[in-house]
Amino acid sequence: MKHIAAILGVMLSLTILFGSCQKKGALTQVTISLQNNPEKQVVSLIEKAYGASAVVLDTVTIEAGNSSCSFNTMLDAQSLYSVRFEKDSRYILFNSDEPAIHISADWNDFSDYSVSSPASASLKKLLIAFDQNLTAIDTLRSNSLQADSDSLKNIWNKSVAKKTQETRDFLAQYTDTAKSAAVALYALGILQQQDADAEIIQPLMSRLEARFGDNETVKRVTAAYASYLARARAIPAEGKMAPSFSLPDPSGKILALDAFRGKYTLVDFWASWCAPCRKENPNIVAAYQKYKEKNFSILGVSLDKDKEAWLKAIHADELTWPQVSDLKQWESIVVPMYAIEGIPYNVLLDPDGKIIAMNLRGEMLDKKLAEVLDNNGNE
Repeated sequence: MKHIAAILGVMLSLTILFGSCQKKGALTQVTISLQNNPEKQVVSLIEKAYGASAVVLDTVTIEAGNSSCSFNTMLDAQSLYSVRFEKDSRYILFNSDEPAIHISADWNDFSDYSVSSPASASLKKLLIAFDQNLTAIDTLRSNSLQADSDSLKNIWNKSVAKKTQETRDFLAQYTDTAKSAAVALYALGILQQQDADAEIIQPLMSRLEARFGDNETVKRVTAAYASYLARARAIPAEGKMAPSFSLPDPSGKILALDAFRGKYTLVDFWASWCAPCRKENPNIVAAYQKYKEKNFSILGVSLDKDKEAWLKAIHADELTWPQVSDLKQWESIVVPMYAIEGIPYNVLLDPDGKIIAMNLRGEMLDKKLAEVLDNNGNE
């Protein structure tokens, strides 16, 4: 299963997303029988829990030949585990859904291992099927790259897209039907790695919660995803409404972004101390002079802290459009609101307040304004 090592990163990605927690466990005996072991080697028992980094719980030594070894430790059915062999870093993934787990493998036919627990058998089925799908996609992509005509390339590319969608559908179905919560979550984690969007993931999360409402890991993961999704949806993007805010202008009068509704508006984030901003200001001045009679306006939002420096820069750069600032620099309310990581930065809004472009500079700004305002500005 050449692709499976890569998808173990799913556990790490979920760790980052969902944080840590305390879990309960039960005393479990894990017995490993290995045929044709090429040499004496160390075997590690590793926990791959949601919400925590992979942890080595115990190690034992297994002799060469036909040998066995065992672990007796506290394991949690809400986690996944692996036994990892020192030679070649081979491993077998399993779930501890029974008090005694028996793992059998032949070193010469390692992928045909068996694990006695039902959840582990389901997990193996998932891993094998997913690996087969990835292999098929790789083959189709190779055929596309080797195609000697555009028509053949398009045929192969359509086949790649179809197989990719079939793989996502398989993972979604596995998430919905796996009897083990740990296996269902693992299938969902793999699906997330396949660039599945929220329209697919969110309903799966809801159904998982309905099926495994008493499972602490499921409750934690679904709650964390809901929180993550809310934050992601709040981040400004093209097609979304611009977050509203109200800030004081140089005279102290509060000016709201909503006051600019009805016009195409460039919200320009800058500061007097920002050299790239000052360098960009002449381009913005030129754009304003060119399009101000075409239902276009600008709102300057400064990340300054020194009011005198802010006002001096407005005058020096001839910024004749409205300006606002709470004079809190990077602590300004607009920084998290617009996910600002650097300035200069801007967003272009349509008359309804919807973002139609972001981070426009120089020729890009003029080109976008010409595209929008020459067609719509006088309507």
